[in-house]
Amino acid sequence: MNNPEELLKRHGVRITNIRKEIVSTLLEKTTALSCKEIKENIDESYDRVTVYRTLNTFVDEGIIHQIASSDGTVLYALCSSGSCNTHHHEDHHIHFLCSSCGQTFCLNYHKQPELDIPEGYLVEALEISATGICKECKI
Repeated sequence: MNNPEELLKRHGVRITNIRKEIVSTLLEKTTALSCKEIKENIDESYDRVTVYRTLNTFVDEGIIHQIASSDGTVLYALCSSGSCNTHHHEDHHIHFLCSSCGQTFCLNYHKQPELDIPEGYLVEALEISATGICKECKI
């Protein structure tokens, strides 16, 4: 989905200018972005607190997901599966960190890894990350 307003409507989120700008920014980029990077790509009149509140709303509503980077920075990326909703994310993908450019990419995988979880445990979320060289840096 490439239309910010349609995406916000589908999730039942009120449409505002800042919400449209943040969704547009995330749709345009191919990598996960920090709050600082998002703020650099939207109208400069929005303060940091408003941007953080908007991002938290998007996480809560299943529009975006958070990725913890190796340096402790929280990154944000759009949920791609279409089945994420309020407080429940079902994006099945690998977070790939390029050790050359430092960008983080969400890479979909087609075969879910098999887990051998001991009896009595219930997996509610699975996060897979990989580090290497992205296709742009490999050239």
